[in-house]
Amino acid sequence: MPVKTLPKDWLSHNDIAIQGLFRCLETSTCGENQTKVVVLGYNAFLNEIEESHEGGEVVWCKSTVRALGSLGYTYLYTQNNERTLQLYHIFRGLIKAIFIEEQETNACFNDPKCVMSSRNPSGIPVWKMFNFNWWTGAVGPLANNWTLNPEDYRLEGKGYAPNKYLGYSIEPGCSMRPFIPHAERERRAYVLAKEMHYFGPKIRAWDPDFYDAAYEAVDIEFVSGVRGEPTTDFPHRLKNLGYMTPKRFYDQLSRSLVLVGVGFPLTSPTPYDALCLGVPFINPVMDWDVGDPLNRDKWSVQHGMLKHLEPPYVYHVFKGDRDGFVKAVKDAVAHPIDSYILDRMTMQAVERRLGNILSADWETEALTFCRGRACEFDS
Repeated sequence: MPVKTLPKDWLSHNDIAIQGLFRCLETSTCGENQTKVVVLGYNAFLNEIEESHEGGEVVWCKSTVRALGSLGYTYLYTQNNERTLQLYHIFRGLIKAIFIEEQETNACFNDPKCVMSSRNPSGIPVWKMFNFNWWTGAVGPLANNWTLNPEDYRLEGKGYAPNKYLGYSIEPGCSMRPFIPHAERERRAYVLAKEMHYFGPKIRAWDPDFYDAAYEAVDIEFVSGVRGEPTTDFPHRLKNLGYMTPKRFYDQLSRSLVLVGVGFPLTSPTPYDALCLGVPFINPVMDWDVGDPLNRDKWSVQHGMLKHLEPPYVYHVFKGDRDGFVKAVKDAVAHPIDSYILDRMTMQAVERRLGNILSADWETEALTFCRGRACEFDS
């Protein structure tokens, strides 16, 4: 029996999904949630299906698509508002939500031919448009509850706006990779850094000699995958493997004993991948209250959502603390961990949150939100 292959472009996917929806409607054989349509207008969704880009946003979209499939929803991709509006005119009441970018939401909201109003009753209801936003701000005309985040940024303790936490999971991808016993791993630390300028003296967490000190104390090599040729700021002890495919990157990470942050990139999925692969993470504390240095709510760290996780999983080291850096590397190597996934980052947790979002009464919520506010859909 031939192996079923999934489409690798959004048009083919849409054709298959629409045919399946029409067929089940005609034959009264629709599965649970199959008649509920979610439109994917966030650009990273296209990168996800066509595998044309990498990064945290794509990881988030992969997780969302997997959750939609597990829950049985029909989901369709779209390139822009024009196509989104076409899909809405076809499916109308079947569409539960549109996952979109801020600029597209605002463009539709300000276009009398796009947004639903008394003058344009066939337009898209603004409460069906949810903004995918990787960062903390509330975006779009309906603000917080219609802004979906990959992280629960309130965990950083900085008073961030309580947007709607959707989140993502690295569990499916991690489960496909073999867990390498620590005794079979190389005596190596993987340094999390994608760009050469992360090692510049103004933004780096560790001076070059920190790596020398750790090497001498722990007998461990440091490797990384950084774009570009090394500069004079690049630690000579650090071996640069250059740009790597995702497969090679995860192979290198899974064979390492510790993941070392350098301050950037912020809020990357990689520390979660590392923990799942049994690799603890050194999380640089880049800024803190000198009068209250142990108050984590006042810390600015590379990965804020991990600031409350303790060793042996995450080691927090203040920027510029050479002894603390060496000790963290030594302790991480001496105390290996099993595979670890945070409860909030399991696929089951993502599916539960997504299901709650898609089943809520957002029309009533929007009308309540807009009382006394300047979001007059009929203006």
